[in-house]
Amino acid sequence: MIKYQVGGKEFDDWTLAQDQAVQLLDEGVEYVRILQWDDKRETWGLLQELNLERGIKPDPHFNTLVLAPYYWRLRYGNQSR
Repeated sequence: MIKYQVGGKEFDDWTLAQDQAVQLLDEGVEYVRILQWDDKRETWGLLQELNLERGIKPDPHFNTLVLAPYYWRLRYGNQSR
């Protein structure tokens, strides 16, 4: 099972982890990191680092600085943010 961590909270679902990241950004946290547990190294690794000033809306391809395209479609549809 893949585990994620955002703001000190652990999640088994990436969608919920991104929900937490967006909530923290909306509450005024400047940078939010989504970490993924690495069983092999037994440590947390950086999966994403989000910042509203830089923008979180994805282009057609996923990168570590924006929300995942599937998440954006699920939560925002065609809205801009």
